[in-house]
Amino acid sequence: MLAAYFGGGLFCGILFAAAAFSVIFFAVKRSRAAICAAGLLWGIAVMTGHLELYCKPITEFGGKTVRAEFIVSEVSVFSGGTKSYTVEMNLAGRKALVEIADSQRFEVGDRVTAVVELNAPDSDDMIQNLADGVLLSGEITELIAVKSESAGVSSVIRGLRGRMVEMISGNIFGKSGELALAMLLGEDSALSPVLREKLKICGAAHYTAVSGSHFALFAAVLLGALPEKRRHAKQAISLMFAPAAVIFFGASPSVLRASVMFLLYSLAPIFYRKADTLNSLCIAVAVIGTFSPNTILDTGFAMSVLGVFGAGVVGTEISKKLCMLLPDKAQKLSPVVTVLSVSVCASVCTSPISVFAFKGISLMSAVSSVILMPLMTVSVIFIIPLGITGMSLFALPVDLAMRASAAVVEFFGGIRGLWLTLDFGYAWVLAAGIALALSAAAFGDMKTLAFSGKCIVVLSAVTLFISLTVNQRRSEVRFVGNYSTGAAVIFEGSEAVVFISGSGTGLATSISRTMREHGAVKIACIAAFGADYSGALAIRELSEMVDIDTVYSNGAAQALLGELNVKTVPEGSRLSVSGITLAAAKPSDKVTSADIVLYNGRLTKEPESPAGYAIYFSSAEKEMPENWYNARRDRDFYIRLENGTKNISVIQ
Repeated sequence: MLAAYFGGGLFCGILFAAAAFSVIFFAVKRSRAAICAAGLLWGIAVMTGHLELYCKPITEFGGKTVRAEFIVSEVSVFSGGTKSYTVEMNLAGRKALVEIADSQRFEVGDRVTAVVELNAPDSDDMIQNLADGVLLSGEITELIAVKSESAGVSSVIRGLRGRMVEMISGNIFGKSGELALAMLLGEDSALSPVLREKLKICGAAHYTAVSGSHFALFAAVLLGALPEKRRHAKQAISLMFAPAAVIFFGASPSVLRASVMFLLYSLAPIFYRKADTLNSLCIAVAVIGTFSPNTILDTGFAMSVLGVFGAGVVGTEISKKLCMLLPDKAQKLSPVVTVLSVSVCASVCTSPISVFAFKGISLMSAVSSVILMPLMTVSVIFIIPLGITGMSLFALPVDLAMRASAAVVEFFGGIRGLWLTLDFGYAWVLAAGIALALSAAAFGDMKTLAFSGKCIVVLSAVTLFISLTVNQRRSEVRFVGNYSTGAAVIFEGSEAVVFISGSGTGLATSISRTMREHGAVKIACIAAFGADYSGALAIRELSEMVDIDTVYSNGAAQALLGELNVKTVPEGSRLSVSGITLAAAKPSDKVTSADIVLYNGRLTKEPESPAGYAIYFSSAEKEMPENWYNARRDRDFYIRLENGTKNISVIQ
């Protein structure tokens, strides 16, 4: 399915023909490999049909205004007084998910009739949009009618979730409260940018996405309350738990995958069959991929699938083999070996996706997962009675467990060197090679284990050597920003210099992410000559994520950044770094000159600039004149510098 999406017509046609031939060839030979070939054939057919028969007719509605009835399926958090909704409406006879921003107060399940102005789809964002199942966005121009959802089972289940959220918010505060909502209920929108970044660095971000571990823990608590004699009651509750959990946690791809697998595990004893992790995982992926092909492009879904494969399949087999190698006197260490093996295998098997999507991996993911899992287990045991009874007494153990979790995240997440940056070309191929070698070791004999171990060591050493070499020699400028403000991040080895044009509002997360993806662990200086109050807050937020030596800014920012080494500089100054000069200006400014000029504010007419590189953040489709670069359109655009001594000075 991935090949059908990314490969293009000719490649896809060749692959389809090869798969069809393989099905016939292996079927004649009565080989079980025919099933694999049939899966390849079916996957290409499903994705191609999805793109041509579903996506294409819907995206043709872009730029049109329609009168439609839709159902609100998801409500996102407030942003500037406006709510964002994901709604389900009929377009060309097909059910489509559309993102709508409006000041109206809808609830999940509301049936709305309105006139909606649909926007043209952004081709650059199509992968992410398709992964979310959303192909179009729009705005309501006329609201005609709203019918609220009648009370039902789904309302009761969502009410229970709302009660749990309320109980957590009312009894657990600060970082532990944020983690409780994210780790226990999947409410990752509650996380602050600082905590979100530290979760990535320590390798525990997957705990904020609902997956099989959430299902297993919640089901264990609910079923554990029933006596062993009530076997039929347990089976009935197990069968009801899967669809109820989808309503409770939301129908995200990873939740659907966990729900299908849990349902298969629950059905196995009824049909006197033994549940198998690999078979259940493959069936879940096949079912979801057939009925919702867009989920194949979802990063969370891919991480979830490979995580289960690594922990439940590869990790189980590897731990058995390693325990067999332990001497008799060391057999007591078998549980420790098993836990670590499962955690490491899950991290290795998800590493190709992590490298491809996030440009690196956390070196502490296995350890942090082992530490946080028992804390999460304790929290789940008490969060259910807390949500049902509302008794604050049950909040105490949850609070203590989440405080310990926050301490772990703060400690490991504060060491940015624990994130191994792998942003060089085809790094994900090396990561995939390591994962394949580990999988071969799991399914092979002891000789295969030894050979695979050598391959893993060699591939890991090559990966680490390339990463360290690339990071050490890095000397370049990359850009982040939005329509009103932007920043140039100048990399010199493991350090960075940040130059901010405009107010700097909301840039902390983007700057920290860019540094993490490209191997910088420290900021030598930030130059924010035009920062306002909110921009200064963003710099202070950034200082909680990254160590900052010096800040060059104005007097207004100095009052908020007293704990940092702030030097007051007049607005309009320029920054010189490694022999290049950087300046900030409005798009209408035709005088400001420097090697790099970052423009901020609204562009109203054809721009002119004497700069060597004129950088502006505009809509993705906006083309710029000669020597101007649209940093939103050319997302991989960067300027390579000559390696040399990093000299920093301010030119007033």
